[in-house]
Amino acid sequence: MNVRIRKYADKELVLEIEGEDHTLANLLAKSALSNPHTRLATYVIEHPLIGTPVLRIVTDGTDPLQVLKEVVSNARGEAEQVLKTVSRALNMEE
Repeated sequence: MNVRIRKYADKELVLEIEGEDHTLANLLAKSALSNPHTRLATYVIEHPLIGTPVLRIVTDGTDPLQVLKEVVSNARGEAEQVLKTVSRALNMEE
């Protein structure tokens, strides 16, 4: 995965996420919407053959990179919780 920063300003962050698709971009955009400082979070895949998502986060003035860090941290925690739950369920079935 390569990330190219298209825009980084006080209230806005626009990233191009090469090597990824709707899965990661949708997770990041939807998770960013749950952050109270987020005013807009969306992504677009500008060309269907290239398939590189462009993620845009606009905030209320909070550093958008900080919002992205929180989003990634929260998503990681949720993924770890899913793994723990699945592992427990598999151990119960043995």
